[in-house]
Amino acid sequence: MLEIDRTVSARVTAPPDRCLAVLTDVAGYPRWARLVGAVDVLDDDRVRLRADVLGMQVAMTCVLERADGSATLRRQPNDSDDDEAFVAAWTVREAPGGADVELNVRAAMNAPGPARLLRGRVERKLADELLADFAAAV
Repeated sequence: MLEIDRTVSARVTAPPDRCLAVLTDVAGYPRWARLVGAVDVLDDDRVRLRADVLGMQVAMTCVLERADGSATLRRQPNDSDDDEAFVAAWTVREAPGGADVELNVRAAMNAPGPARLLRGRVERKLADELLADFAAAV
């Protein structure tokens, strides 16, 4: 099991409401997030997200949880034996000239042996690159 827990942050020039609008529009992620290939809206609460993480194709059903100043994308298990997890928790706070944005990515993935050897690269792809893409988009 490949386990990740990484937090990254950045200051962006966009106001917090603009940041949260982009983060809660999960269907729009493929327009700005390089690792997200496609998002299919299943219903008001759930989406099917497809991504490419260093050549490893990932497909997962997720739910978006909204709260004041935050948006959390959480993978839903496929069945009761599914022990994989993925949570991307975004926090947005007002800051001088824009917003401070923090992303915490927690994941547990059944990955082939070589993927576990690339743990640092996977962490950077899932957290650092995702935050950088977001910052460039807003």
